Amino acid sequence: MATLNVLTDANIDAAIPEYWSPSIMYDADRDSLFSKLKGADGSGAPIIEKDELVNKPGDQVNFTKLGRLVGKGVTGTTTLAGAEEKMSQKVFSVTVDEVRHGTAFDHIATIEAIWDTSKNARRQLADWLTRYMDDQVLSQVFNTDTVKTMYAGGKTSRGSLGTGDLFVPAELKKLHLAAQRRGVTPFQEINAGKFQWPVFCAAFSEADFYQLTADPDFREDNRLAQLRGESNPVVSGYVSMYQGIMLAVFAAVNNGDGVVGSYLRPEAVLATALTAGESSPTTITTGKSDGTQVTNVDYYQYFPQSGTNTLLIDAEKITYTAVPGDSSVSGTRAQGGSAQAAHSVGALITLNNLGRVLLFGKQFMMRAFAERPTPIKQVRDYEQELGLGIRFINGVKGVQAVDGTLSSAIVMETYSPNPSTI
Repeated sequence: MATLNVLTDANIDAAIPEYWSPSIMYDADRDSLFSKLKGADGSGAPIIEKDELVNKPGDQVNFTKLGRLVGKGVTGTTTLAGAEEKMSQKVFSVTVDEVRHGTAFDHIATIEAIWDTSKNARRQLADWLTRYMDDQVLSQVFNTDTVKTMYAGGKTSRGSLGTGDLFVPAELKKLHLAAQRRGVTPFQEINAGKFQWPVFCAAFSEADFYQLTADPDFREDNRLAQLRGESNPVVSGYVSMYQGIMLAVFAAVNNGDGVVGSYLRPEAVLATALTAGESSPTTITTGKSDGTQVTNVDYYQYFPQSGTNTLLIDAEKITYTAVPGDSSVSGTRAQGGSAQAAHSVGALITLNNLGRVLLFGKQFMMRAFAERPTPIKQVRDYEQELGLGIRFINGVKGVQAVDGTLSSAIVMETYSPNPSTI
């Protein structure tokens, strides 16, 4: 009898190649949005990464950040000795924990399969690690830390966002202004004449990018500013910077496995059909578009875990207050003036079409590794079954200002309608 949760249509070699450990981390760093912006302690990069490979799960890795000098100084013949200002410093501690993930195979499938399972398993685990590291940073911002939040269209709350409060060039300008007034440290400055102009970075969903690039002002600005040729955004679709902000599109992938969306635009897929006559509260079940579910998957991972929140399925609004389970939540239907309606399996669920734009500068997040990803394996039944995985020890924490909020980051919430039926 099988003792591992095997995937019988795949295969794997009995030995784990030595190149697994560095190559998995290399691939994940190369593809991860935030790893592209990491640097060592003291580098001033947006993600400050530190290795303390002697630490164990539960240990803390310490980072130090210096504050500004804010004293008024002395004038004239006033004695400076004894009136100097001490450099202020704040120590941030990142608690690390052990993380493991893997996949299991059947030896018969190993013989029958026609592709190199060793390489494919490594690639799959590297892809998982990429998503894990990006989600870890965004989860820390939205679920653990406190971040200053503004709203598109001049609105004052998430609940007041309407269909006209889209992510457009004017909102980018507001973000840039807010970053300067907040004191977000730019991670790049452009020399323009005798002055330097700050550059920040903003991460947002592909749906918000669509709204931005569809705006006529955006198109006209790029038409006037960009050179003709293959590199023009009209041809390439690529825009690296606009209004002094580097644009980082964090695209969610919908490949049919039911894990869709991101912390920047929470989404899920309805796995059990809803009828128009059901009583409330109703269980809203998520999973794959065919109505099935994969075990040990949190399909509601990107949705808020506390407070009263609103789901949107087609045109119906459904509120929930309980912490969502991995695949179901109890919701009250027909809220916010919407009507109760029937919804088919595979329908898209959003957080009432909410989009988040995360603007950040230098040193907004710390990431610690006490153990880099290393290969692990499990063999059972005389090597009839083989499990293959990775293990690492790490943690993240946002850099906080004196008021307890993230010191080098701002969030703008927008109305982010789904631009297609996919």
